[in-house]
Amino acid sequence: MTMLSEEQIRKLIAANDSLQVQLSDANAMLASRNSEIEFLHTELSEATALRSRLEGQQDELDSMQNRLNEKQLTEKAAEQRGFELHQELAGIAELNKDYNMLLQDYAYLQSQYKDILAQLASVQERNMQLQQLAGRVGELESKLENCLLERDNLKSKLITLESQRNVKGL
Repeated sequence: MTMLSEEQIRKLIAANDSLQVQLSDANAMLASRNSEIEFLHTELSEATALRSRLEGQQDELDSMQNRLNEKQLTEKAAEQRGFELHQELAGIAELNKDYNMLLQDYAYLQSQYKDILAQLASVQERNMQLQQLAGRVGELESKLENCLLERDNLKSKLITLESQRNVKGL
């Protein structure tokens, strides 16, 4: 092996000292960088957790917004149904009014119907009486005609008898 000269050893020692200082500086920088990396990892973990919480809260807000929208749609549908029910009730009230008017008209017509039935019964009674009278008048006319024929026959006989008496008395 070759031996190094003192000068070379000093240079090597100086270079080693310089490298030791550089190594110490590099280790200090490395420790500082490792500390920064650790800090950044912690920050990243916290940021990730915070982002996760924020996304959870955003999802919750979205869900609440969806429920609110559904409630609003339900409310609008209920308002529409309420309006339709109000219109139906107004229609039913109008129908009820018409129904009551029809009931009054029906009661009035029933009363008129009963009056007409009474008048019809009266007219039928009079018609029957008139038919009986017409039958009686027919009988009387027939009797009158028979009487007139008999009278004419008797007159004719009387004239014949008188003329026979006159002929005998002459």
